[in-house]
Amino acid sequence: MNAPFRPRQEDAPYLRRLAYTIAIAAVLIVFWRAADLLLLVFGATLAAVVFQSAGELLQKAGMRNKDVALGIGIVLCLAIVGLMGYLLTVQFGVQVAGLIDNLPETVAAIERAVGGNPVGAAVVKAVRAAVAGSAIADRLGLLITGTGEVLLNFLIVLVGGMFIAANPGPYRRAIIMLTPHGGRGTMGRALDEMALALRLWLKAKLISMTAMGILIGGCLYLAGVEQWAALGLLGGISEFVPYVGPVVAMLPAIAIAAAQGGDVLTFTLVAFVVIRVIEAWMITPLVNRQVVNIPPALTLFVILGAGAVFGIYGVFFAGALLIVAYVGVRELYLRDTLGEDIDGVPAEVKED
Repeated sequence: MNAPFRPRQEDAPYLRRLAYTIAIAAVLIVFWRAADLLLLVFGATLAAVVFQSAGELLQKAGMRNKDVALGIGIVLCLAIVGLMGYLLTVQFGVQVAGLIDNLPETVAAIERAVGGNPVGAAVVKAVRAAVAGSAIADRLGLLITGTGEVLLNFLIVLVGGMFIAANPGPYRRAIIMLTPHGGRGTMGRALDEMALALRLWLKAKLISMTAMGILIGGCLYLAGVEQWAALGLLGGISEFVPYVGPVVAMLPAIAIAAAQGGDVLTFTLVAFVVIRVIEAWMITPLVNRQVVNIPPALTLFVILGAGAVFGIYGVFFAGALLIVAYVGVRELYLRDTLGEDIDGVPAEVKED
């Protein structure tokens, strides 16, 4: 006698497809609702890659114990982050307070410098609209409120990164075990390629951020801008987010230059033009030679899309997410599914 709730044999394929559809929809809904949490998990993974890279550098320098090298690498990374935060807070604290107190004079200085042409007039109009009435106070209040959340999430990322860096094996094995038997080898290779691509991308970012920080600080010093060291540090950090970050980092420098008066604002604008030319023609091509070559337009659109979907965290992690997605599509779809003969990371880079 047949069980009353057992489906007929001819209905089994349809019910199986329906179950898969419901499961996929449920997973997508969970991902959507927990997008911020997933980004924090990815941030922790990225932090773990940084910590492990620092430990490997110490091992190459002669430190034999892997765990000790990793621990010292984590401490050094945290010390650098703390030092940067301290310098930015101390250097910018008084200056930002002065800018807020003298916003009308700052806007007037910007208008005198760039308001003589249609583009400059539009910029001045937008600045006046942004600081009109209580709008600036409301924005500052939201900024202060959001700072606590950002710091808490940053702490979660660092702590999670330490745990993952200390013992990454279980996480990697869990992902492979969730893959069907026939694809586990491909998944393992894809994970290795993603990790390697992230390391190379982070290496390129570190070099680019350092070079741009020195270049921005030096150019602003020659332009006569006060707090040039802190602005150079801010400009270097902003390079972590391509295209969007450098534009945002220009605003404090322009505001400080405008508040100083004289020809400082003009020299500052010229300095940023020179900086971007040097970056486009020298720094970026030299640094990105061994990194996954992703079209610039795709990078820009992914950053804007990630910001629209996930907010500020999406913008911050968009570059690294794009690297992982790019390598994943290359390994899991183009190479494994379609059988395309696509090269991965060059062998000479892997040996390094």
